[in-house]
Amino acid sequence: MLLSLLVSLALLALPQTPAQTPLAFPAPTATTASGCQAEIKTFVDKENAAAGITGAPLTAADRDKITQMQRINTAKLAMTKACAAKLDAKTVADADLSAALQLFADANLMDATQQVLTRALAVKSTPAARAALLAVAIPIERRLAPANTDRVWRVANLYPTMEKHADELDANTAATFEQKWGVHTYLESIYRGDDIDAGIIKHGQWIVAQGDACAPQDRAKLGRQVVSAHVNMAEAYAGQNMNDKALQLLGDATKKWGDIAGTADTVAPTLARYKLVGTKGAAITAPTWFNGPASKSLDLAAGKVTLLEFTAHWCGPCRESYPGINRLRAKYGPQGFQVALATRFWGYFGSDRNLSTDAELAKDKTYFAEHEMSDVPVAIGPQVNAKVVNGKVVYEPQKDPNDVAYEVGGIPQIQLIDKHGVIRLIMVGYDNANEAKLSKVIEALLAEK
Repeated sequence: MLLSLLVSLALLALPQTPAQTPLAFPAPTATTASGCQAEIKTFVDKENAAAGITGAPLTAADRDKITQMQRINTAKLAMTKACAAKLDAKTVADADLSAALQLFADANLMDATQQVLTRALAVKSTPAARAALLAVAIPIERRLAPANTDRVWRVANLYPTMEKHADELDANTAATFEQKWGVHTYLESIYRGDDIDAGIIKHGQWIVAQGDACAPQDRAKLGRQVVSAHVNMAEAYAGQNMNDKALQLLGDATKKWGDIAGTADTVAPTLARYKLVGTKGAAITAPTWFNGPASKSLDLAAGKVTLLEFTAHWCGPCRESYPGINRLRAKYGPQGFQVALATRFWGYFGSDRNLSTDAELAKDKTYFAEHEMSDVPVAIGPQVNAKVVNGKVVYEPQKDPNDVAYEVGGIPQIQLIDKHGVIRLIMVGYDNANEAKLSKVIEALLAEK
């Protein structure tokens, strides 16, 4: 999963507030799933309007609105469960299966959801009904994946089915643009989360093509997602050593969608990052190291090819990168290849909270030793700060010279630096295909004088 340096931590809770009076909701009267959904929507819309909740981003200053939104969502879930409890997954009418699928999923009744999904996919229906079902089913298929599965399992067992259904939706002449748009933007987002370049590119290309062909009146509605698709594809291409294509995509985003609010702010950090390719990489400095230089500054222009990874103990894709990086070390180390890591003090490790830097350092040393990297230089930057954003605790890094120098916005971020200290590749994220891509570039750099 590609993780922003602003990381929402589910395990961290907001400060305790006094017990709230549950928000009353009307007893559902509908006898069908679609009727239930209509009643729930009416209730939520009314409560949101009364609270002044418009969908605009909330900050810590909107504490009252955040609290009320939490109460509304809690009541919505209770109302959804009450309505779903009146229905039987085995006897829901065929015409109501799509609505029932969404209702049971929203109620977190996953056994019933699976029953309805199996029934719904087997039912012969009109093209329009099938399109409506697929648009609902594809995100729910992801939710139905067993909780203990990892990205490798999803790639092998889940994503092929979702892609099959997405392709079917695209081929369905009765499918609406909104249905297709929802599926493609959803799939692009989950592939970005799992660092699956092929999926990012496939669905990003579809999104960009639709954006290029959209009517002028639709630009404002679609623009932000189209710009994000440009950025996500740029990262995917850059990681495949196609930096020119990445820069072109980012330039297209600015040129074609510069009139959309937020475009410049969205594109600028990624553009700055990939403009670093071909420039001299900065020395890595840190107040704390293990296996580091005596000067606390590591010069990357030392006649070796260097892989520099920005990493963290909480980052799943970072952990997944280590076996491949170790294989690269074993293969190319004797030829003049080295690895360095850069991380931060995060103030926690696993379930341990409010750790001192010394305590976290000890855990970090054990962590990297377990991943067979006890001999790798690791630079550890200053501790991050925690704050509340939209009702969640997030970590906000202090300015770190290494993050700034390499324009780090998400991790893992991997740089390949040549013998002369010039950055030749920047890869954000990691999947199993990346090892071969890195190996190819490393061999080329080692062959250079």
